[in-house]
Amino acid sequence: MKRYIPLVLVVGLLIAFRVLGSAFPEALPNFQPLAALFFCGALLAPGWRGFAIPLGVWAVTFPFGVGHTANPLDFATTSLALIAIFFMGKALTHRGLTTLLLGSATSAVVFHLITCGGAWITDPLYAKNLEGLFQSVWSGPVGSPIPSWVFLRNLTAANVLFTGIFALAQFRLPRPAFSFAQSLPAKSR
Repeated sequence: MKRYIPLVLVVGLLIAFRVLGSAFPEALPNFQPLAALFFCGALLAPGWRGFAIPLGVWAVTFPFGVGHTANPLDFATTSLALIAIFFMGKALTHRGLTTLLLGSATSAVVFHLITCGGAWITDPLYAKNLEGLFQSVWSGPVGSPIPSWVFLRNLTAANVLFTGIFALAQFRLPRPAFSFAQSLPAKSR
């Protein structure tokens, strides 16, 4: 049972963040630790499970988010950003808490740059020059009540908070006698 505590913690934290961010979209826009979920995936489980579990949690909690788009290019850039962030987290898995927190903040910046870059490319509201790219990354579309940097700030805060809670729980929880990966037959690993 103890080996499932990190998974339950991840699902509970993500749902709490999504509900909180959705309940206060003007006060807490983008206060969603989506990037941190994938960043912490390698801490959660070894191998492909470290990506599959966050992907499943994201799918389950998707209805709690706001502002979803059906644009396939937005989905593609979000997916690219999440894959990049998973590998960042995987590279930092065996580092200390400070490195994980800095990596989590960096992953928020990477997520923001990739997704805003994708919006700049696909959205006709942005001029296709450096000024339009800066507008996408920093201020957002003309007339937007919330500038893009606020989304980055809130994403970074949510990511660092989520990563800190999750990493501390991982370091403080007693380790089970065997891991989830060890309980599977050798062929499925």
